[in-house]
Parts: sequence; structure tokens; C-alpha cells
Amino acid sequence: GTTGDPATPYQQAVALAHDVLADGFLITYEGEGHTAYGRSNDCVNDPVDKFFMTGKLPSAEPVC
Repeated sequence: GTTGDPATPYQQAVALAHDVLADGFLITYEGEGHTAYGRSNDCVNDPVDKFFMTGKLPSAEPVC
């Protein structure tokens, strides 16, 4: 979830990860724009890439 997302309010990302999905996981990007993966920094990209390659998540939800 991007805190300054003009299309999808951040609270919707929080609700999806924590209330809607049974096993949701939220990576918060404190910045502007609709997406952060591939456009921001390693704090966002690394845990996403690791999950895609290994299925493993960080021990805590990152705030970048």
C-alpha cells in the first residue's frame, strides 16, 4: 500500500491485508504514486521478489 496513492486510498490496502484476506501481508510505502513495486526502492522490491522466488515473508510487515 502506498500512503499517497491517488487511485486507491491507503486504508483500503490496510483493510484488504488485515481484514479481508485470511493470510494478507502489507508492505507500506510512504510516498506518492499508485504502485511502489519496481518503482521505489529495495525495501519494497526485496521482500516481494523473495516471496515470489521462495514463498517466504519477512518476520514483520515492512514500512518503507
